[in-house]
Amino acid sequence: MKVLLFAILDHVDATEKLLHKLSSEGYNGTVIPTSGLHHVLPKFEDAKSGAISLASMVDDLPSGNLTLFIVIEEEKVAELKQEIREATSNFKKVKGGMFILPLVDVEGSF
Repeated sequence: MKVLLFAILDHVDATEKLLHKLSSEGYNGTVIPTSGLHHVLPKFEDAKSGAISLASMVDDLPSGNLTLFIVIEEEKVAELKQEIREATSNFKKVKGGMFILPLVDVEGSF
């Protein structure tokens, strides 16, 4: 059975190294830049108050998180999770988390 592994990770150098490593090992997935609530809410609060945050005006600030999702065979989950744990020092060096969802039906070239 195929499953969907989600990993939400702070966007730091160690995260990019992990993505390169996973790609070189044959894993294929999708990465989306995402923002946590603690990054987004201050922008809403600034808009309500009429104040302009310098952080919201600068485009080259770190974008927050990267969300990785990979469709893989269930037998490969333990190995992939271990690689993510090692790269993040059990989510201490790179903040984030991961979870798995079972897939009922899959089509395409994953």
